[in-house]
Amino acid sequence: MTEPQIVRSYELANEPVRSLQIHLGNGEKLLLPWSRFHSAGHRGAGENEELTLVFARHEVVLRGVRLALLLSKIASFHLACVWSESVEFQAKANMKEAFISGVSVSCLGGLAGRMPESY
Repeated sequence: MTEPQIVRSYELANEPVRSLQIHLGNGEKLLLPWSRFHSAGHRGAGENEELTLVFARHEVVLRGVRLALLLSKIASFHLACVWSESVEFQAKANMKEAFISGVSVSCLGGLAGRMPESY
């Protein structure tokens, strides 16, 4: 009998990484250097959590559950990659880990229109 596959929507590194890789829903990838990271904020609870990461010219909003668990990984630059998974996969996620069901990226400082807004 095979064990059920655990679904994850992020990747952690054992050592600090230089940048955060974001996989967008259309196959596009974005790489934001942690050296340009300004702040993170968590709000909401239950099924309606948001974790906002602000970089020099981009704002990344993660939506999902248990997202506050990622704050210590962000603070230590161990969050290497994020992507969104369909809500249907949430039941296959580890209930002690964060689950990202949506990712949106906004350009700040006059770069609007140069990249997709939401995935």
